[in-house]
Amino acid sequence: MATDSPYGVLSADGGPPERTAVRGRIFSKPSWLTLFYGAELIVAAALFALFVPRVSGNIEILLLLVAFNVASELMPINIYGKTTISVGFVFTTSIMILFGPGGVLIAAPIEASVDGISTRFPIRRVIHIAAMYSIAYAAGACAYALYTDVPPATFNWLMLPGAATGAAIAFGTNAMLMSFEQWLRTGQPVLTFWEKHRWLAPHFLTLGLVGVALASAYLALGVVGMLAFVIPAVMMRLTMKQYVDKTKENVAKLEMQNDALRTANIEVRRVSEELRVSYDGTLEALVNALDARDQETKGHSIRVSRYMMDIAREMGVVEGTQDWIDMQRGSLLHDVGKIGVSDSILLKPAKLTDEEWVSMKQHPEIGYNMLKQVKFLQGAAEIILCHHERWDGRGYPRGLNEEESPLGARIFTVVDTFDSMTSDRPYRKALTTLDALNEIMRCGGSQFDPRVVEAFLDTYETWVAEREELHRITVKAA
Repeated sequence: MATDSPYGVLSADGGPPERTAVRGRIFSKPSWLTLFYGAELIVAAALFALFVPRVSGNIEILLLLVAFNVASELMPINIYGKTTISVGFVFTTSIMILFGPGGVLIAAPIEASVDGISTRFPIRRVIHIAAMYSIAYAAGACAYALYTDVPPATFNWLMLPGAATGAAIAFGTNAMLMSFEQWLRTGQPVLTFWEKHRWLAPHFLTLGLVGVALASAYLALGVVGMLAFVIPAVMMRLTMKQYVDKTKENVAKLEMQNDALRTANIEVRRVSEELRVSYDGTLEALVNALDARDQETKGHSIRVSRYMMDIAREMGVVEGTQDWIDMQRGSLLHDVGKIGVSDSILLKPAKLTDEEWVSMKQHPEIGYNMLKQVKFLQGAAEIILCHHERWDGRGYPRGLNEEESPLGARIFTVVDTFDSMTSDRPYRKALTTLDALNEIMRCGGSQFDPRVVEAFLDTYETWVAEREELHRITVKAA
């Protein structure tokens, strides 16, 4: 029927001898393939000698059906890759019904020769195809003969199940032979070929039933009836061709659209990465400007951002997620609201008065109001608003308690306190990292989220090892 399908063959590539393991032993593939092809040829020749002399009926009709089959094979439909199908099995089934095994054994070598010529196979390959077709078609014809007489005198309802069985047997036999050949040539499991081509089984079953209708038209109306019924077969071929061509056209369009989408996606990702870099650069510039305003806290924002992301990772926040990005940006911009605090308060070296503290405590809300309108900073704005809240609800500006404030804000209060306590101020010397650790542990469950304190303890030793270098770098960079 066609190459690279259950009613066709897979071309052998020749080349140097290969070796394959069969039941624990090593055999030369070419030698075993030769034995397989030889066995096929012997079986096909024996079937030919047994059944062809018994052919009865109108030989001219047999030749006409063979001609129709040949014409169908010369107009195959390519469905994918090298796999092609045709409506030729309609005429093969009719020959099976009207002339039995002998008839299909005459048709098989002719069909194989047409396939071989159209695909330019070498003569040895054509002989192999002829043998395989002969065995498969003869098996199907013998199965059909179990249901009703061959040749039939008139239409018999048993033709339908007989033809369905014959088509199934022919399809299965051919698939089995091809699977075995594949195994010998490549070592590919036998079932792999069947899994790849089993979807073609309904196609051949349908063509087999159409073949019953063609044979019945001949039995009822003679040659005129058969010729009239060829028209539906031709229309079926045209319909299949149009359907496959349209499918190919749609697939080609989809592939083009997919390529365009892939290109667009790459471009979007490139632009997105450029925007991200631009965003991050803008934020760093803003942070440096804030730090430059308050010389006492140079590098503070960068250090607490580094500490915060260490704890976030320890607590299971996945890098690159929106929560991760919000925490990064929120920690960097936590003091952006201090833009709205006067220098006399912000830079005062002495203790603030109660009135000045009221003004200072407004900076989380000022920062929140500044950033909440910026879409990519909305998550960060929530952290900025809550970065002075406490676990026990005694923080500001809203007095939120426990998990009412975002996780990022609860992490930030710990790292901000640690960095502040371990940094020098004009009005006090820095605490040691151990003293800062003890203070944070003491305030766990009151000022700080206990779970965040636990994560802080897990990262503490790493921080101590890196802190001096990080502190030197950030202060110098600021």
